[in-house]
Amino acid sequence: MVKNRLRTVNTLAATAVLIASLIGCSSAPTANSSSGDSKAAPMDLSVMFYTSANIQITHDDNEAIKFLEKKFNVKLTIMDTPINDYTTKQNTIVASGSIPDVMVWNAFPDAALSGYLKQGAFMQLDKYIDKAPNLKKYPQMIWDNVKVDGHFYMIPRVRPIVRTGVLIRKDWLDKLNLPIPKTTDDLAKVAIAFTKNDPDGDGIADTYGIATDPKLSNLNPLFAAFGTGNGWLKQTDGTLVNSFITPGMNQSLQFLRDLYAQGALSKDFPVQQGNTRKELQSGKAGIILESYIIDYAQDIAALKKVDPKAELIYIDPPVGPTGISGYFAGSGNAAGWVIPATAKPEKVEKILEIMNWEASDEGYHFNKYGIDGIHNTKNADGTFTTNEKYIKDDLKELIMVSPYDIYSYSDTGAPLDVQKVQRDALDKVKDKGIAAPFASYISPTQIQKNEEINNKLRYDYFTRIITGQLPATAFDEFVAKWKSGGGEQITKETNDFYKSQGSK
Repeated sequence: MVKNRLRTVNTLAATAVLIASLIGCSSAPTANSSSGDSKAAPMDLSVMFYTSANIQITHDDNEAIKFLEKKFNVKLTIMDTPINDYTTKQNTIVASGSIPDVMVWNAFPDAALSGYLKQGAFMQLDKYIDKAPNLKKYPQMIWDNVKVDGHFYMIPRVRPIVRTGVLIRKDWLDKLNLPIPKTTDDLAKVAIAFTKNDPDGDGIADTYGIATDPKLSNLNPLFAAFGTGNGWLKQTDGTLVNSFITPGMNQSLQFLRDLYAQGALSKDFPVQQGNTRKELQSGKAGIILESYIIDYAQDIAALKKVDPKAELIYIDPPVGPTGISGYFAGSGNAAGWVIPATAKPEKVEKILEIMNWEASDEGYHFNKYGIDGIHNTKNADGTFTTNEKYIKDDLKELIMVSPYDIYSYSDTGAPLDVQKVQRDALDKVKDKGIAAPFASYISPTQIQKNEEINNKLRYDYFTRIITGQLPATAFDEFVAKWKSGGGEQITKETNDFYKSQGSK
């Protein structure tokens, strides 16, 4: 039953994606809108993307599906995959040679994708993008960040450049009479107090400071504070060193090692992949250093069920020993959509036409509010409030792309006070990004060695250093193995590329 429902969701998503372009851009969708030539033969299009695992919708009573299917004339083959299985599925299907007409690639830059581009698996889209004026409105930096060898092979799923923030239990701070932490030293004191001083007042030692996971993937503001750089760190001589082997990374690990020894990190973090937010929502953890602002609505709603008096706020990222503070600036995308090199021009044109509509004002209205009068109510002040039908019909799955909007990471279905927290947080973080030296290059050796040294070797050493299974000095051993395992060559290739681009 779940699989069937997921398939329905993807049919819904792809239908909207492949249909919407013909609606036009002059007004919001209404229940009676119609266009298109019903006599034309439908175009066959196959679409592949991932879905969240908790979707529960059906087709029969979905007004969004009915509206879109009536309006457009396409025939779809849907290849839906739960998000946790998607990376494996996308690589398997490309390797098989049976690539769908359009598919999400879920990471960029990505070593596997770089390899496939060199093999000629995906289409160069430059001339098609030139005919999509709404897509061309994206900030130039976002387009530059998906450029490969001077060309575009991906339509980005645009996101705010900085879309995460430091989330902390304000009620716990107040309970323990603690100020909002401003520095890394302050952060350590608060994390330890959240562990040892019973901030939830239940008399049980069941809380702790900072939530994370085996990949340490939500600790970037801490790494930034210790001066690791974003991916690569530019040195005084203009060359780049990989962030993983910087002195700042060593300092970060020692900082985390001390916290772990005092219980201020979850003792289970090495095995709790995907549970970071659950630790916050369940009332166990008090801090997430890098939390997606879009998730705040879900986080506070879940936490309030556990503790109705709970208060979550966003604070500034911690300032490190040398005065550095900020978030890793993203590339402005959550990866994007790729099209096989073998696609027929008319199919590519159709897909880009659809995406161009989705990036229009009307397409964005449909994405955020659905069909007027069915999925929303228009308020006296001209704003719209979505309803349960909007949630049930799952319109958030309908659109492939959207206009660039930093406030897209606020939840329009959430209470107004929650939306205000999100919008204020997005304003707070927008100018605190630490940019990477470049966003779209992966060296040939990294394509070959990424999993071995940047993932397995790194995760193993970092986790064992933090948990005390290895001595603090083991970082030097990690650096030596990283370099000899391919890191030196990756560094050379990366610096050669960086120099060729003018070392901007």
